[in-house]
Amino acid sequence: MNTRFLFLIAFTIILSTNSCIKDDDCGPKYGTYEFVLPFELSPSSEVFHIGDTITISSSIENPIYERKTDTKYQLDDFKFYLKTSIFDMDTSIVDFLYIEHFDLLIDSSYWYKIFHYSDGASVLNCQYNFENNTYSLEYKLIPKKTGHFFFSQWSDINYRGGNQTFSQQCDKTDVDAKVYLNGRNDNNFYLMNEAKNKYYKTWNNNKEKYLDNGGYCFKVIE
Repeated sequence: MNTRFLFLIAFTIILSTNSCIKDDDCGPKYGTYEFVLPFELSPSSEVFHIGDTITISSSIENPIYERKTDTKYQLDDFKFYLKTSIFDMDTSIVDFLYIEHFDLLIDSSYWYKIFHYSDGASVLNCQYNFENNTYSLEYKLIPKKTGHFFFSQWSDINYRGGNQTFSQQCDKTDVDAKVYLNGRNDNNFYLMNEAKNKYYKTWNNNKEKYLDNGGYCFKVIE
């Protein structure tokens, strides 16, 4: 076996070893990154009155925490799109999304849009601003109707954000995010059982999904 052939074998092994190290370092080899977007809903209450102001806000300094790898990654001007729904749990219709039971106050500097479905339901689509290495988003909701409500906010990156990537991302992976509301606390989950629509009582086995999507239950009274 000549020297040149031995050198080629050794060079191939080195390349393969380096490649494995890179794959191990970059995170999950397959699947989806789940970045954490912390939000605050305030005041944190189970009961609001018509005309009260509810503030939903988030401010995250780069790098952004990813929970599967337990690592922070530098994401510069990443397009974090979100979809916000408010389920009216007292209607006879399951999953009735009606954000227009509330007045929306949001600064014009944010990209946002209320999407209307043909059945009359509506959701809020919005996006973080990125400035001075910080992601931020804030808006306010003012209740106009009494009842039991289920607020939920989840990532819309894959639909609206396109195929975004970042420098440390592994091949064959996707990017998504989970919304942690008020420190991922219970957020009045038990109020599901007080809804007039019995469907929501079946959510007792879906608490993890509720908490991963910024779930928050509350009542609105006169």
